[in-house]
Amino acid sequence: MQSSDHDQVPALLADMGHKILVHTIITGGQALLDTLHNFAQLVGQFPAETRFVVWLNPYWGPIEDGGKSFEQMRTYATHKDRVVTIVQIPAWQEATFGRGLGEMLQERLTFDEALAMDSRTIMTRQRLKIIQRQLYGQLDNAMVL
Repeated sequence: MQSSDHDQVPALLADMGHKILVHTIITGGQALLDTLHNFAQLVGQFPAETRFVVWLNPYWGPIEDGGKSFEQMRTYATHKDRVVTIVQIPAWQEATFGRGLGEMLQERLTFDEALAMDSRTIMTRQRLKIIQRQLYGQLDNAMVL
């Protein structure tokens, strides 16, 4: 798809009264620089009125480069006027919270679908409820949902 082709979709949605809110993920570890670059590329591909929700995912490592947090990085400083909110995904304990969330995501389930499955243990479902509350709470606080 050429740039001129996809530029028409955001304009069409705006003409219909919709606001575009793009969610993007920044991960730590080896993928940090790639995900920062991808974020910058996304911002450049959408009209100036498009806003972004940035999810910081420390699963693969801390979101920092040269001792700088995401909010101190040049990529964020350049595009912070386009960012509605930053969602901090907690570094959950891998063996418990992380495992349940990882399984849910690998199975491509929503929280509601995973919570409704009797095949999941009651503790796994409880942990998923806690994760859901934490993430949704951040979105509610930012008035993004």
